[in-house]
Amino acid sequence: MYLIVIGGGRAGKALATHLVNEGHEVVIVEKDEERAKNLAEEMDALIIHGDGSDTAILKDAGIERADAVAILTPDDNTNLTICQILKKTSVPRIVAKVNDPQKKDLYIGLEITAAISPISAVVSFFKNAITQGTSKSVTSIAEGKAEVLELKVSNEKLNGKKIKDLELPKGAIVAVIYRNGEALIATPDEKIYADDVLTVITMTDVVKDVAALMKE
Repeated sequence: MYLIVIGGGRAGKALATHLVNEGHEVVIVEKDEERAKNLAEEMDALIIHGDGSDTAILKDAGIERADAVAILTPDDNTNLTICQILKKTSVPRIVAKVNDPQKKDLYIGLEITAAISPISAVVSFFKNAITQGTSKSVTSIAEGKAEVLELKVSNEKLNGKKIKDLELPKGAIVAVIYRNGEALIATPDEKIYADDVLTVITMTDVVKDVAALMKE
C-alpha cells in the first residue's frame, strides 16, 4: 500500500516504522526542518519537509495515489484543516489523531475513517489494568460521559435470559454478543448465556452497576 503519514513526531515515526517493516511504501510529511532531516537519515521512507495543510505539499507527497493518510500533528486545528482538504480528494482512508478529546466531535462531523484520541485510549488501558475486573473498558466516548465496555457473563442467573429482561440500569444498552467466535447484534429478544462476552454502551455513572449485574 502507498501510505502517507503527516507529522513525524514520536507517534508518526513509530507508525511509519511499523508500516515500512511490513513492506508498505511510506511517505512522511514533516513541518519541522530539523526533524525532517533526522527522519531522512534514520528511515527507509520518503521524507518531505513541508506543511501537510498545503495542497502543493500533499501533491508532492503523492496524494493522488495514496491508499490511506494518517494525520498525526500535535495541533487539532491543523489536523482538522488537513482532513477537510483530504475529503475533497479520492483518498479512501483518512485517520486522524485527536489531541484534545473535547474536539473529537469536530473530527466525527467530517466523516473520516477514524478519529483516535490517545488520551482516551490511555485512560481506558490504565483503568483496565488498575481495576482488573470482569469488565474491560474499550474506550471512553462523549467527552468521558459514556463508555464502551466488554463484559463476560459469569452470573448464572442470566443464563438463557433475553436482553430485554436483563434489567440493565437506565443509561446502558447491549450492542453486540460475542459467542464461540461469532458476533451477534443484540436484539431485545436475543438470549445470552454464561461466558458470552457482551459489548455494552453505558453512561459512566452506571458502569459499576452494569459490571455487578454480569457477575452476581
